[in-house]
Amino acid sequence: MAGVTFPSRVKAMAAVCVAALALSGCARWVLPSQVEAKGGEQFETYEQVQNTYARIKAFTTTAGDLTDMGIHPGKTPNLQIINYLEIRSRFMQPQTVQLKDLDPAVQACINAREACEGWFVPLQRISRERVGDVSLDMLGFRRETVSTGWRAEMVLLLVDDVVVYKLWSGTPNVNEATKEVKPLGPFQDLSGAAAGAVKSAIQ
Repeated sequence: MAGVTFPSRVKAMAAVCVAALALSGCARWVLPSQVEAKGGEQFETYEQVQNTYARIKAFTTTAGDLTDMGIHPGKTPNLQIINYLEIRSRFMQPQTVQLKDLDPAVQACINAREACEGWFVPLQRISRERVGDVSLDMLGFRRETVSTGWRAEMVLLLVDDVVVYKLWSGTPNVNEATKEVKPLGPFQDLSGAAAGAVKSAIQ
């Protein structure tokens, strides 16, 4: 490629490529991994969350009892508190649903107005691990990520700090895979003259 001068950034990336190729025989632990958790450290498994939910009894469990279980706005990360108007909006979708169609406990909470409070509690523990060829991953040609774990959500309606309604949804076994492929690897995101020089050299 006579007459083509590569910018210093391209040269630096080329050096990175050579170094990454030298790691092609390395073990899988070279690739990064991470854990994303919501709901606090006390909920490490899906079963723990289910067991806690089972202990919650409508018209018996109080806000203080929930605190003892580790569920409280001051203790549980990402717990969302909504008022009776937001509860009405969420439970009455689509608009064909009327108040009289809702569970009597939900109706009672909405009719209690300011005394009614909803807690939406998202809980999850997801491990994300990059897998595949180390050199292709580090060079940015191909990155594969496998996500495993669980997700759950509790919906609790309280009137005067007493639970009157509860609802559960969850995914006990999350197993997802994503793949990102960049034919130009580390040069994929270059722009302008640098990108033109690299693409010309490859062709």
